[in-house]
Amino acid sequence: MEYDQHVHTYFSFDSTAQFEDYLAQTAAPFITTEHLELANPDDGGRDDEPDQAAYSAKLTALKRRYANRFLRGIECGDYAPRRADLARYLAAQPFDLVLLSFHHDGHHDFQDPIFRRREPKAHVQAYFERMLTGLEQTTYGDVLAHFDYGLRVLDVTPAQLEAWAKPCLQAIFGQVVRRGMALEVNTKSMDRWQDAELYELVLPWYRAAGGELITLGSDSHTAEKLQSGFAAAKQMLRRTGFTKVAFYEQHRPQLVRF
Repeated sequence: MEYDQHVHTYFSFDSTAQFEDYLAQTAAPFITTEHLELANPDDGGRDDEPDQAAYSAKLTALKRRYANRFLRGIECGDYAPRRADLARYLAAQPFDLVLLSFHHDGHHDFQDPIFRRREPKAHVQAYFERMLTGLEQTTYGDVLAHFDYGLRVLDVTPAQLEAWAKPCLQAIFGQVVRRGMALEVNTKSMDRWQDAELYELVLPWYRAAGGELITLGSDSHTAEKLQSGFAAAKQMLRRTGFTKVAFYEQHRPQLVRF
């Protein structure tokens, strides 16, 4: 059964969403991907680590009330100075799915308005070079989430992205394929941040690199956004030659045709 693979609840620092409000909408398997964000500049430099004991207790209670199959996920924000800490945290928990994201540089979240005042080409290139280095130097992560996160506050056109970053993105997608990871199509990026054209541009590059694994995630922080934009995302995937989506259990993908 199809389900959303990028969902947040009150176990994430930036959400107050309740499990029950999501579960009222679906009988499908259910997974949340709470933020693991160390030295988080969007939260005063704090280490945001989901309380796994409380999370486990919540899942136990939910299993008594709901027929859904519950899986465990996390969204790991890479941060080079704390990679050993991130790896230890991830290894200690029985996650089914780990999203790998590039959210901040240690000083500012990449959605901070400060990046609107920087030279766009230099920022775009630096962001993707950071992502490529992170993929080369880490081993954690099943899925590369919202490749465009660092572009969300900018108005980058497809032509600019191709001119400024195509070789680096091709190298990034090559790393994703070599590591056996999936590429996320993030429907929040497509809708709220109007980056659908950027996804349509890069998906053929990913496919040319040998990429086959795709996940769909709404990046929902409120229950009404669950699976938001999935129909449009699947139409775009068909246009770019994809017909299957990967769903994860115990870090192993299962391809499902849509």
